[in-house]
This record gives sequence, C-alpha cells and structure tokens, in this order.
Amino acid sequence: MEELTAEKIAEIAASAATQAVDKLNETKPQITPAVEVLKDETEKLLEDGTGGFKSFGHFCRDVMRADTNQGTSENLHKYQSAINKTYMEEGDLSQGGYLVPAEFGGKIDSRALEMSIVKPRAVVTPMASNRITFAADVDATHATSYYGGIIIYRTAELGQKTESKPTYGQIALTLHKLTGLCYTSDELLEDSVVAIESELTRKFSQAISFVQDDDFLNGTGVNMALGALNAGNPSLITVAAIGGQGANTIIAENIRDMWARMYPSGQSNAIWVANIETFPQLFGMAMAVGAGGVPVWLPAGGVSGSPYQTLMGRPLIFTEKCQALGTAGDIALCDFSQYRIGEKGIQTASSIHIKFDYDMTAFRFVLRYDGQPTWLSTLTPRRGTATLSPFIVLNSTRT
Repeated sequence: MEELTAEKIAEIAASAATQAVDKLNETKPQITPAVEVLKDETEKLLEDGTGGFKSFGHFCRDVMRADTNQGTSENLHKYQSAINKTYMEEGDLSQGGYLVPAEFGGKIDSRALEMSIVKPRAVVTPMASNRITFAADVDATHATSYYGGIIIYRTAELGQKTESKPTYGQIALTLHKLTGLCYTSDELLEDSVVAIESELTRKFSQAISFVQDDDFLNGTGVNMALGALNAGNPSLITVAAIGGQGANTIIAENIRDMWARMYPSGQSNAIWVANIETFPQLFGMAMAVGAGGVPVWLPAGGVSGSPYQTLMGRPLIFTEKCQALGTAGDIALCDFSQYRIGEKGIQTASSIHIKFDYDMTAFRFVLRYDGQPTWLSTLTPRRGTATLSPFIVLNSTRT
C-alpha cells in the first residue's frame, strides 16, 4: 500500500476540489452577456426623419442642383445611396429616385378657397365679343295677362278672336375685367422644388373665381356683375322681419316667410346661402307649438347628430360671401337658374421682358365676365297680393 505522504494528501485534495468546481459549473445557469447592436451609417441615416438634411429647403436645393447637372451634394449622395440599397435604381426619377425624407413629406400644403356657388347653377354663355344681348320676358303680373301682355280669351262659337302679344325687355351683358399680376425671380423658378408657374396659375385662378362668385352674389353692376342679392336687382324681394324678434336674429317664422315668396316652379331648384355667423341662430330655431316649442333645424338626436344641411328640404350652403349676421343678405333663398352669366375663360400669360434687367418673370391672369338676373321685376301672382321672385333675402331691420 502506497504510503500517504503530506504531499500526496495535498495533491488528492486539490484534485477533488477541481472536480467539485467542474460539477458546479455544469449545473450553473449560463448568463448571456449584454449584446450591443452596432448600426452602420446607412441605417442611422434611414432612421433619421430628415435624411441628414438641415431643412426641407436644404433637401430641395440639393435635388434641383443634381437634376440640372450641377453635381450631387455629399448629403444627397449619402441619402440616395441609403434608400437605393433597399428600394429603387439610383438617379432614376421615374422610379422615385429622390424620395422626400419622412419629416418633410407632409409640409407641402395649401388652403383651398370656397367652391363657386352661382356659376355651376346659372346659365353660362361663352362670349366671343365684348357685349351680348338677350331678349327677356316682361312678366310683372299674372293678374290680368301673362308675359307682359298675352291675354287668353274665352271666345263664343263664331265669335271674333281678340289679339294680344307679349312684351319683351332686354338683358345686356358687357364684359368686365378681373386681373392678377405676379413677378417671380428667375432663381425661384429655377430652384423651386414645385412647378411655380402651375402653382401660381392654380392660386390666381382660385382667387379670381372667388371674387367673380362674390360679384354674382353682391356685385353693384358698376364695372362688375349685378349680384343676385344686391339691392339693385329689380327682382329681389326683401322679406320683413317679425316685430320684436330681436336684433341680429333669425327665427323659424323668417324661414317660413322667405319660402312663401319663392315662385312655385323655382322651389325645386332653390338653395339657401348663409353666412356662417347665422349658424347659432339656425341651431336654436324653434317653432311654437301650444305653450312650448320644437326645434326645426336640429335632427331628432339633437347635438348628438350632425345638424341638417337643408332648410325646407333644399340645400343650405354656408359661405363667407354672404353678409354678416343682422344685414340683409346674411341668409338668402335663391334659384340661380334665373341668373345669366357671360364670360371668356381665364387667360394666363408670362413675359421675361418686363423686368428683364432684374432677372424676373411676370405672370398675368385676366378674366372677362358679366352676369345679372334674368327677371326684370318681381311677379304678382294670378291670385294673391304678395309678390314672388327667384331671389329672396331677410330684412336687416330686426328689433
């Protein structure tokens, strides 16, 4: 038997300790060290909402310079290389070669003006000359005749017939002019990311159409159209307010009385136009029933549903072109099929010569037009005394 010396005992002890440690390591749960994800420059650039550009203008400038062969900037080259690794062929604009960075993508916007109210509903005649005339019926009363003189007789057998004939008036449309002028630097035309000429055409056309539509409603007839709601319209009816209804108010009885003055065959074409200031008055309108009242404009669900966009079953259009609350014309009932318009389309032109020495281009916009109601007077019906018309407003005297 081997003699156990002190050295041998120490060796056995050390071996046993090593084996014990190995067994512990085998059963010990493995702890995964933290992993650091390293992103390359491309990934960092794509995650940056600005694509590495200082501003949208910075991006647009670099795109324009690249597209006009002035060289690709370092910023645009890096951004283009990053997006082309994943998406599209480099430099091919038909494939979206210059994608707008996400942070700038929603910043090109514009404010839309109101749509035209009168023109889509009126009789429009293109004009080749400066002036055009139309025959108009003179039809002021049906009490004894029609169309200003036609009388229908009841003739006995073998009785002699009696002649009658209509009377005609005349409507003359003479072109008036609306114009717009804008100077744009050649640098802006060259460097802008949007097509400046088409953008100016869109904006000026909208603005001119807005002014034209306002004239069709409110124009005085002096160097402009005669508006359907202008006091100079011979067929305009102004409905009296109810005594004691209060200043700057609109009540259900006003709507009732205005509807009663629309000539019957025009009711199916008529629309209401009103200033948005009238909304609180319409919102609160109620019709008296016994000792109480019921709302006449809100839906059955009250404020939980959208308010009706009709009155008396006809469309209601809110527009800033109507007069302010409390002024005649703040709300109106109109059949614009009884309004005639003559015009030439909007003409656009540009010139580099006017301010050639300033490196500026001039853009000019011109619309020639006219318009007026076709009724030369209000109409007294066959029976009854209250006159009728296609154009009705509420009196401004409300006390």
